[in-house]
Amino acid sequence: METPLAERMAKRLLFQGLTPTQLDTIAEMTRVRDVEDGEVVVHERDYGDTLHVIESGAVQIFVASPTGDRLVARLEAPRGDEVSYAGDFFGEMCLLDLEPRCATVTADGPCRLWELNRDDLYWLFGDDKELQLRILLTVARVLSRRLSLMDGGAAPDGRGG
Repeated sequence: METPLAERMAKRLLFQGLTPTQLDTIAEMTRVRDVEDGEVVVHERDYGDTLHVIESGAVQIFVASPTGDRLVARLEAPRGDEVSYAGDFFGEMCLLDLEPRCATVTADGPCRLWELNRDDLYWLFGDDKELQLRILLTVARVLSRRLSLMDGGAAPDGRGG
């Protein structure tokens, strides 16, 4: 029997510290999506309203450049009890602004994603300020780490020490 989604979420960076009730609420609004190798999950410059958490597998993140698409990161689901330094989620900018996507994200092998709609999360944030604070602080910390990795010329797999 598969572990309930809320229990699997509790082990992820984005949801750490949330109560079982909060996790159950988020799990109810989460769409699980299986993605095939090479499938584009989001397109750069499209408007998006979904945050994605990688349950299994990995994705590659590309940014358009004058010489073609440039790989800027590779994010993958954590192994065991590992917590990814750069996070195991993408599309988080849709929570912070209403601008178009800043990158194209493609599945690097088959993967399973949890998709959370921005409007659902905003509704939840309105009802639960503690949950809002925890999630947005985690997003801010991960964005800061990602910027540090990019500035430091780290490997595009997003793993740090």
